Amino acid sequence: MAKKIPPKPTHRKRSPFYWWRRFPTHQMLHHYKPLIERIQNGDFDYPPYFEQAKWEDHWAEEEVNSIRHLFKDSQSFLEEANSIRRKYAKRRNLLIKDGYEADEKRLKEIIKQFTITFGGSKQDVVAVMEKFDGTLEEMYYFYAELKGIKNVSLLQTMPAVRRGRGRPRKNPLIQ
Repeated sequence: MAKKIPPKPTHRKRSPFYWWRRFPTHQMLHHYKPLIERIQNGDFDYPPYFEQAKWEDHWAEEEVNSIRHLFKDSQSFLEEANSIRRKYAKRRNLLIKDGYEADEKRLKEIIKQFTITFGGSKQDVVAVMEKFDGTLEEMYYFYAELKGIKNVSLLQTMPAVRRGRGRPRKNPLIQ
């Protein structure tokens, strides 16, 4: 079942860099926060840009239908309707492009954070991601169990470990 299309937002402060985004973006937590907090915050969720791109088509047709009665001849109406559709198509295409970029960035960040938090290789994380069927939070606990971490609650309280120079420390969670 499709979600209801919201009314088109108005009076949003436009940024010259992201003029095509009508809705506020998600506020991500700092990367020093524990991975589970970032997952629960929704930092790795599917980007909303694809759904917003679908809404643009609907809003374009609404605007075209609202100006239909203003024109007497069909030629001028078609020109105006095409310019409106072109404007909305540009916004839609940029939203789709942003959606693909954000999705790829989030997937790479998930893989990186799982390897930093639990150890192992990126190929291991990708293999688990392909086979796992559930939420990202469930995958977090499953992967911790898979890596032999017995006390996941201790892992939640630990800040994310940033590796510096020198020999890596032993992982106190695998014992």
